[in-house]
Amino acid sequence: MQQDDEGDHARGEPQRAPIAALPLDVIHRPESGAGGPAPTGTRRPRRQDRTYDAAIDAGPTAPTAPARGGPVTRFPTFEGIRALCALGILAYHAGTFTGVTWGRDASVGGMGPWLQHLNVGVSIFFVLSGFLLFRPFVLAHLTDGVRPRFGTYLLRRLVRIYPAYWVALFISTWLLDLNLGDWWGHLRFYALIQVYWGDTVLGGLAQAWSLCTEVSFYLFLPLWVLLMALRKGTVEQRIRTHYLGLAVLYATGIIVRAQLRAGGHAVGYGTLAANIDLFAIGMALAVASSAATVRGRPAGGLARTLGDLPGVAWVAAACCYAGVVALRYPFGFDPPTVFQEVLREVLFGVIAALVVAPGVFGPQDQSVVRRVLRSRPLVALGVVSYGIYLWHITVMVRLVRPGAFLAGASFVSLTLWATALTSVVAAISWFVVERPLLRRVRAGTGWGRASVLAPEPRSDRPHVGQP
Repeated sequence: MQQDDEGDHARGEPQRAPIAALPLDVIHRPESGAGGPAPTGTRRPRRQDRTYDAAIDAGPTAPTAPARGGPVTRFPTFEGIRALCALGILAYHAGTFTGVTWGRDASVGGMGPWLQHLNVGVSIFFVLSGFLLFRPFVLAHLTDGVRPRFGTYLLRRLVRIYPAYWVALFISTWLLDLNLGDWWGHLRFYALIQVYWGDTVLGGLAQAWSLCTEVSFYLFLPLWVLLMALRKGTVEQRIRTHYLGLAVLYATGIIVRAQLRAGGHAVGYGTLAANIDLFAIGMALAVASSAATVRGRPAGGLARTLGDLPGVAWVAAACCYAGVVALRYPFGFDPPTVFQEVLREVLFGVIAALVVAPGVFGPQDQSVVRRVLRSRPLVALGVVSYGIYLWHITVMVRLVRPGAFLAGASFVSLTLWATALTSVVAAISWFVVERPLLRRVRAGTGWGRASVLAPEPRSDRPHVGQP
């Protein structure tokens, strides 16, 4: 799904000198070149005109350790995280198709409860989107730098999401004989606004509900950036304001979800309001990362611990996942209690934070966890992870329909076959649809120039694919 391609692993800004918590009118501004105003008649270089987007700006998977004593400004593990999330969601739906995680006959004492919550991958995608999209804006705010242009940012986001989705929806409608309704139904599905009506919320490509949430966040983010930009003062004062605002967003998401469940509502869980808590976690990581960059030193406290001990962070995430299983969340459409709904949402957010944080903080060329995430197979799958997300259900339906060679397949066989075939389809989507369009929009908006946020990528390296 999620999620928006966006600033990913191997691009970052060059190391800056430490910046004290002084009024920002005396802080070096990146666009001025030497800390003072540009000479009369000279155009200041717009070094932050473009937001970093992993879909085009993915860089090398070779070691990218931060400068000694400096903060992390490159994030090479994100592709591997995306790959694992996409595969987890595929396995989750394989469990649905084979009855392992769906319906009243689902296995309560077997694999079912452990596979039932692999959709936590969607939560991780939302956290990644919050981090990667918000970081360039918050960094500009903390340094009084040039903010990325909203128009160009939105153009890239829409090009990243819609064309590949349209192709998948059109072909899947033909292959699976999907009923999208009349012209109004078609418009809602193709515009990714179907989650706001009960008759379309689970129609079309069912997994596309998260894309609706992503698009809503894309539109919401510029408004939030403008609101935060009203806060002036020192760097530390701005950082505190960001954290306070994000705490409000996080509480809003939890409260909205609790109210939806308490009211017995069937629609609304795919809206941005019910998921903003997850984006807020990613945005908080962006604030911590940007603050470390501005201060010129690594993040401290819990962020430093998670960065130094990624294995411990992932073990803690696994423990939280076991906690979710212990909730005995109902299978299928059986409604959970308000307590189950809220606690699972909170634990999903904690899991996502623990998984993503080691990719944001700490030496990115150390630890077994990071080496696995940066391995070539996972990076390759991460590149096409958006296509995997779009196509895996269509592939599964074709594999298990009556008369198909996998009709009545087991969970394991369906997962393996769907992974292999979906990866092929996703690779075609990436090379034929996604990457050419992304390169064209980048060239058309003049984003090929070097930037403090994203230097020019090497053309012989893989590129990212998940929103």
